Formats: sequence, C-alpha cells, structure tokens
Amino acid sequence: MTLHSPRDLTVREMVEGEEFSAWLADLTAPDPGAAEERHLVLSDEIGDWVGGLRYVFRGGVAHVLDIGVVPTERHQGHGLRLLQAFEEHARERGAHLLEFWTDRNHVEPLVAALGWRRVASRDNYIGGRTWHLMAKRLGPATS
Repeated sequence: MTLHSPRDLTVREMVEGEEFSAWLADLTAPDPGAAEERHLVLSDEIGDWVGGLRYVFRGGVAHVLDIGVVPTERHQGHGLRLLQAFEEHARERGAHLLEFWTDRNHVEPLVAALGWRRVASRDNYIGGRTWHLMAKRLGPATS
C-alpha cells in the first residue's frame, strides 16, 4: 500500500517555543482518549521550585513522564512526596491505574511499601539499561 499526498508535506520535530502542543491539544480535545498532560510542583516557603512531576492522564490511566528534585534537596523524601501527591491527584481525576518507568532499582522497595508493583522489565532499553514498569491499581475513591 502506498500513501499518496496531493501536496508536499513535511514531518519535522517541533522547535522549542512553537505553540504546537496547544494546537494539537485543541485538535484532539473532543477525543475522550486523548492524553492530557499535567504538572505537579513542589515549592519551598518562598515559592521557589524544589521539584516537580509531569504526567499524562488518558482514559483512567495516569502515567508519570518525569519526576525531578533539585540536587541540593535530594534524599529527603521529596520524590516520594511528589509520587504520593500524584496518586491523590490522579485518584481525584478518576484514575484506576497509575504507572511509571524507572531504571533505578533502589526505588522499587520504597514504592512497593506504597503499593506499587513491578509489572514489566525491558533489558537493553533506554540508554542500553534495564527499565522496569511500576504500576499501582486504584480502587474506588472513598468518601
């Protein structure tokens, strides 16, 4: 099967600063399965950003894309605090499943204590390392 186009069209990577993501969100908004990107921000007492979490929500599944904490604030539980806030926000939005990929084996026991489980592993994946898909099923929200 050959795809033909009546015009010369180009596929390219979006350049920083273009408003494409907003345009695409508007284009796909009527689709109930469209991914909705969200952010959680951790800030200190004067409002400076200490860390954050970026996730997408699609059809009841909330998937963490990125989580980060500034180097001077690491190893103080901020990442777990962000992950717990992610769970709360996702639950409020009606999520039934949470997930994220990690290549950091030391994270598994910490998140396992919060109900997360490894559901898949991929050897020689991103950066040639082994990555694990962690997931957590959510029950109905309690009032």
